[in-house]
Order: sequence, then structure tokens, then C-alpha cells
Amino acid sequence: MPGSELWFPEPMWKDQPCYIVGGGSSLTDFPWEALRRKNVIGCNAAFYLGVKYIPIAIFGDCEFLSQHLPGLKHYADAGGWIVTPTRPKEKSIPPELKLKIMKKQVFGLGKDCLGWNGNTGASAINLALLFGANPIYLLGYDMKLSQSGEGNFHDAYSRTSSSLTYNRFLRGMKHLAKDLPKVFPGRKVINLEDNTSVLNEFPKQSLKDHFSERMVEV
Repeated sequence: MPGSELWFPEPMWKDQPCYIVGGGSSLTDFPWEALRRKNVIGCNAAFYLGVKYIPIAIFGDCEFLSQHLPGLKHYADAGGWIVTPTRPKEKSIPPELKLKIMKKQVFGLGKDCLGWNGNTGASAINLALLFGANPIYLLGYDMKLSQSGEGNFHDAYSRTSSSLTYNRFLRGMKHLAKDLPKVFPGRKVINLEDNTSVLNEFPKQSLKDHFSERMVEV
């Protein structure tokens, strides 16, 4: 099967900041142009924003691959990297997808694999750490539904996550946060949000202030 060999990242972002785009609805009006020419990893359907903003995408469910295969192929054709800690079951994956498949660890953080912790957002943090990034900024890690019942900033999914799903995500993040100072001492993970996230395992900063006009590269 294409992409059967395990892949391991080089520390190409050593001591450089990195942004990880989650799926939370708090990003509905986010100025994506602010991410141009930055180190960015996009979780799941964030890849639909395009390689210009999301140069590296990560997913963790085989179901996601089968549902979004045409879009992922287009993304790969445009030069995007696609990383996953899950060996796909699909037998007809086009070789041009060039999936970068990594070894999977169920909980915590790995130095030679990706910690799953029950959600793609956690694996994305582990990937950024392996790339050598510091600090790592989280965007859209709301871990809850919006007041209007929306779970994502996009409409790429046919169903919305439930509170039980987010509770599982939060439990996984506790495992990750516990491992962070032990496995990657000195690294910082910062949750950028404006009273929109219930993820409290990492220090928080204002998303709006961080991406003020003076920080946007034009």
C-alpha cells in the first residue's frame, strides 16, 4: 500500500514559533491572511483553507480520509504535507497523496511517535514539538460548542461533535500537558483565545491581541 513506510519529521522549525489551527467555531471570522509565511499545522478539515495558510495538515481517523479523499488529493497536488498517526485501511489511496504516516502512541507525548490522546489536536501538538517549534500557539481549540450550537468554523462535517466528544478531548489533553515538561522540557504551548475555550491545561493569551494589525505580514 502506498505510504506504508513510517515517516519521522526533522526539527525544521527548531526554536521558531508555530501555529496550530483547530476546528473551533471561534475562528469563524479569523483573518487567515495573518498566517501567511508562518509555520502552521492544520487539524483535520482546516486543510480546505489551502496550502497558502495551512502548509501541513494532520488527521487521525481513517473515516476522515475516506470522506475527504478528493479534497486531500487536491491539497497534496498543491504541495501540502499530510501527516497521520493512523495507518489507513483504504487500498486505493492514490500514491500522489504521499501520506506521511507516523507511529502512534495512545496517551501522552512521544519523541519517536505521535501521541494520540483521543484527538487530532493533541497529535498536532506532538508533531509541532517534534518539528522543534517553540512556542506553539493553539488556535480554535475551543473544546466546546458555541452558544449557537456550532462546533466548527467550517461546514466540512455532516455532524457536530457532542459534549461527550469534547470531554474525551479534554481528558486526552490532560495526559499531554502532564507529559510536556518531562518529555519536552522548556517548550511552551499557549492557547490563543478570547473567552472561547474551556481548555485550561496551557497558559492563555488573547487571540485578538496576538494577531493585531502590526503583526500581520502583507
